[in-house]
Amino acid sequence: MIIAETEVIRIYEVYIDVYFIENVIMDADLLILALLLLEEKVSLWRLAFASLTGGLGAVLILLSGMGFGIGYIFCVLMLDAVMLLICIQKKLKCKINYQKVIMGVIYLHGMVFAYGKLTECANRLTGERTARISVMVLIAGIAFFLAIYRHFSKHKQIYEVVLVENGEKIAVKALFDTGNLLKDPISGKPVSVMEETEKLKEWLMKYPNKYKVIPYKSIGNEHGLLEGIMVDKLMIQKDNEQVIQEKTIIALYKGRLSQNGAFQMILNNSLV
Repeated sequence: MIIAETEVIRIYEVYIDVYFIENVIMDADLLILALLLLEEKVSLWRLAFASLTGGLGAVLILLSGMGFGIGYIFCVLMLDAVMLLICIQKKLKCKINYQKVIMGVIYLHGMVFAYGKLTECANRLTGERTARISVMVLIAGIAFFLAIYRHFSKHKQIYEVVLVENGEKIAVKALFDTGNLLKDPISGKPVSVMEETEKLKEWLMKYPNKYKVIPYKSIGNEHGLLEGIMVDKLMIQKDNEQVIQEKTIIALYKGRLSQNGAFQMILNNSLV
C-alpha cells in the first residue's frame, strides 16, 4: 500500500494597521519595564516617540521580506537600540552610556521571550482573540507596580554628594526628597537645601557674584528667605553611575536637617 504524503501550506493574513498598533503597544509596555530596570526616568513623549518608531520599524522589517536570518536579527537589535536611545538620551551633548543601552537590549529580548511564552499560555486558557490583550494588560500591571515601588523606595534615599566651586570641594550626605520642589524665582533653576557650614560661608565671601536669595514657604513660616550660592558642579554618586549637575543652586539652612546627622543636604526633586 502506498501512502501519499501531502504538504500542508498555511497562509496567514496580516493586517498592517493591526500589526503596527500591536507592536506600538507592546513596545511601550516593554520599554517601560526596561527603563525601570535601568533606573531611568520615563518620559511620556519620549516613550511615545520610541514606541511609534518601534512599530514603524517592525512594519518595515515585515514588508522587506528578509526572513529570519542574520539580516533580520541585526535589524531588530538596531531597532531596539534606537528605541532605547530615544528614551535614555536626555541631551544631544550627553555622552551615550553604551553599557546601559546594551543592558536595555538584553532586558527587552528577555521580556520578548517571556511575552511569547505568556501569550502561548494565555492562548490555551482564554483563546487566541483575548490572549494578546490579556498579556499586554499583565505587563502594564507589572510596569505600574515597579513604578510605584521605585517611587517609594527612592523617596527617602541618601546619596554621597560632592559640591565643586572653582576647584574646591565639599563632600556631604544628601537625602533625595520628592517633596523638595524649591526653585530660584529668577533663573527657574532647582534649589537644594544644605546645612550652613564654615566652608559654604567662605564661598559666599569669596564669590559674591554667585550669591543668591531664595524665597520659600513652609509650615509655620508662611514666607521666608534663604541665602544661597550657585556652585559650578553638584555630583551625585548613585549605585551604578555618577550624576553631574552644573550651575546648581544651594540654599543655606541655619540648623540641622536631620536629628541624627544622617544627612546634611536635601536634594531637589528634579536632580536625581
